[in-house]
Amino acid sequence: MNKAISIAGIPVGLDIIGRDKLKGLSLDLLLSFRFYSAEFNKHTLCFVEKTDSTRSYTPMQYARTAILIERILNIPIVFILQSAPFYIRQRLIEQGVYFVVSDRYVFLPGMLINERIRKKENTEQRLSPVAQYVLLNFLLHSDMREFTIQDMQSRIPYNYLAVSRAINELEGKQLLQARKEWKTKLIYSPISRKELWEKSMPYFISPIKKTVYSDEIDNGPFYIGGISALSHYSFLNPDDQTTLAIWERDFVPDNHSFSEWESSDFKYKIEIWKYSPEMKIGQHEYVDRLSLYLSLRNDNDPRVEKELENIIDEIWQ
Repeated sequence: MNKAISIAGIPVGLDIIGRDKLKGLSLDLLLSFRFYSAEFNKHTLCFVEKTDSTRSYTPMQYARTAILIERILNIPIVFILQSAPFYIRQRLIEQGVYFVVSDRYVFLPGMLINERIRKKENTEQRLSPVAQYVLLNFLLHSDMREFTIQDMQSRIPYNYLAVSRAINELEGKQLLQARKEWKTKLIYSPISRKELWEKSMPYFISPIKKTVYSDEIDNGPFYIGGISALSHYSFLNPDDQTTLAIWERDFVPDNHSFSEWESSDFKYKIEIWKYSPEMKIGQHEYVDRLSLYLSLRNDNDPRVEKELENIIDEIWQ
């Protein structure tokens, strides 16, 4: 069975690859994917498509699958995806995975001049910690349709001037918009929270400034973070070492000895954050899910990657 797809408006015919040419691939791969060959811009490619649309793969799993297939076929592997949110496309690109998404997005470096996912967005200018805190606070409070600077300032640990500058920063990146009602400036998003999260992904920073290790802590404003928090929000088994997060303003290292050398021998792994882990969303002692995702999104463990995607999807459901 042959089929056709479109890449950047260019029709591409796909020829199915027979099983006799797929010798060496595992039975699981043969049952999980369909394999096609095609010529595009003078390159011979293998296009791979899931047989079961309900089965999901993480970007890291796609990367590992591509390596396994490429070792056998010795040609570049391109995944045909029916859909992929912005942050997933970004992770696929970071993993070096070639893909095509319903003629809307394509990542084939060296074979195309450009692709829509890398349109002229100023991705180099990351958010300041205050702007990120304001944006995450808005995203996490689903009841907040719009807000004033005073509204936001009253609920977060920053003064009026810092909040005002943060909102100007978010407006400048076109992540939030403002309208006037009489003499009041109201801040809002014209798109859904899920779309805003995906649109903001290139601008987000990791909340972690520094990590230290210790066997002792004071009763400071610590929140459970890292794998310890992820295991709370998901089915992931916790580590023996407890991960804690604290705002750099609140961290006082004088009372105990802290090591900057990474080691699982210590009782506590302490992440010193660029902004407060407290979002006032009834999170109790755990960091919020969005900040947790941003603190762990570069973790190479596919189990962590999968659970992070699950907890984010749960927010927007």
